[in-house]
Amino acid sequence: MKGEIKANMKFLLILPLLAVVFVSGCVGGGNTGTSGNGVVILEFRPDFTQVYSDDPVKLQLRIQNQGEVRARNVKAELTGINTAEWQQLGYGITTTEYLGDLQPYDPATNTPGAIKTKTWYLRAPMLAKGIDFTYTPIAKVGYDYTTTAQKPITIVDEDELRRIKQQGGTLPSGITTYTAGPLAVEITTGDYVKTESTGGTTYDVFPIHIKITNLRIGNGAPTKEDFSYGGFIGGLYEEYDYPISVEITPPTGTNFVSSGFGGYDDCTTGTIIKDMWNADEAQISCELEVTSPPSYREERLLTVKINYRYQLESTTSIRVFGTQQTGGVWGW
Repeated sequence: MKGEIKANMKFLLILPLLAVVFVSGCVGGGNTGTSGNGVVILEFRPDFTQVYSDDPVKLQLRIQNQGEVRARNVKAELTGINTAEWQQLGYGITTTEYLGDLQPYDPATNTPGAIKTKTWYLRAPMLAKGIDFTYTPIAKVGYDYTTTAQKPITIVDEDELRRIKQQGGTLPSGITTYTAGPLAVEITTGDYVKTESTGGTTYDVFPIHIKITNLRIGNGAPTKEDFSYGGFIGGLYEEYDYPISVEITPPTGTNFVSSGFGGYDDCTTGTIIKDMWNADEAQISCELEVTSPPSYREERLLTVKINYRYQLESTTSIRVFGTQQTGGVWGW
């Protein structure tokens, strides 16, 4: 009897572990792909965190595109330290490196996004013996990226809507989907747009609201440095700190209303340059009119494409101990 009780107790203790394995999937396994929030800094660190003056130091930066879109014109910069003090080893070495493009994660083959590495070869600055100082190098990574969002909008004829309601049916609003990257998008509309098909043409006007949120990946934000969407940064745009270019494609059979009044943005140009306030968010409100109504009901897609340059950073530290003698003629 005691043996059976012990066996049952062991089985009960193992059950929670089995549940964890069941929910989490297989334990261990190889390197598999996954989609994330655009380019991320996998690693930024020195080969040694404590060195002496004039010692060689290597700083390695590893980045990966974990998003669902190609990252273009990737640039890595070493900042936070004075390169006049930290002498660079080798010929033609600079603090800025252009890394080209990074391919995204491929869900079809479960292949991880491209990884690139940049190594800076430095020599620790000269400090007096007995003095030590902790330096904080910073790696900044900038890249061009596009986030695309879509939302289905249900347009329904008023007679069809009446039939649906009489039969106890509903028309729930579709959800917003967007490509993985450093910006999130939410498109808000009503559950449906009711139209009157008398004469085959209507001008039923309805609003849409677009909220774009910075996910602050790697303490990052859109940057106006090298921002080329819209052709240039000048005039009004020169005052923007975190510019993004937003292209809005209305659903089939609808057009933007040229207003710009009543708190609505003028979306008739199709492209709007917005400044993300304090790098947090940007909001756009537009009005559309239905020019080609369905006979019954249809789901039509509203598409939002956001072009921007994003910059993130990572910080590390190196403690340098001085070795340089000070004093007399002979350095005593």
